[in-house]
Order: sequence, then structure tokens, then C-alpha cells
Amino acid sequence: MAEEVEKNWIDEMIERESIPQTARQGTVADFCAIWGVSERTYYYQSRKPEYQKESLRIALALVKKRTPEILERLAQKAEGGDMKATDMFLNYVLELSQKIDLTSKGEKIAGFNYIMPDDKDNCYNKTPTKTTPSLE
Repeated sequence: MAEEVEKNWIDEMIERESIPQTARQGTVADFCAIWGVSERTYYYQSRKPEYQKESLRIALALVKKRTPEILERLAQKAEGGDMKATDMFLNYVLELSQKIDLTSKGEKIAGFNYIMPDDKDNCYNKTPTKTTPSLE
């Protein structure tokens, strides 16, 4: 039988930093009060490269695990005209992209175009009538 490993505040901080800010429970002050550490200590520790790297590893694992399911749901909602869920997920991806280097072997990714559906009928089964400019 495996023994449970007790987590310390650093482990909890890393997990907290790995999820989107909008999904975090409470404020930094609330977290610090629970664990009995100062906010200054929290911010100092959370900015250490080794903790940022671990937080990013966890965040990317969550994205990798959940992306297929989320994309399927977003596609269904987009077909129904609900773009709010799409915006929320893309904002999370943008938040992650600011933490990682979006390059390929030192070469900057030039960009990509994505299709903005005009209406329900042309969403996925016809030639798009509108595209957004490449992200660069």
C-alpha cells in the first residue's frame, strides 16, 4: 500500500499557479493566510525558475489531457453560435503562450489563420467567407 505524501505550501502554490487565474480558489492573500506565509514570500517563491518550470509542466499536462474533449465541446457550441466558451479557452491558451517560448528550433512561428464562422450553415461544412489575420 502506497503511503500518502503530505503536501507543503510550495507544492500547493505550484499547483495553484498551474491553473488559469479565473479557476483559482480565493486570492493570494487567502492562500497565504491558510498556509501561514506572507504574500511577499509567496510571490518570491512563485517566481523562482524551478517552480515556474514545474507549474508550466503541470499546466501543459492538463492542456494536453483536456484539449480533445474541450475542442469537441467548443466545436459543438460554435456550431450553435456560442462563441463565449471558445473565447475563454483561447484566452487560457494565450495566457499559457505568454509563459512559453513559441518558437521552433529557434525559428519564430510565422503565424496561422483561423476561420470565424459567419453563420450556422457555413461553420464547418463550406468554404469560409471570413478569416482572421495571422497571429505573429
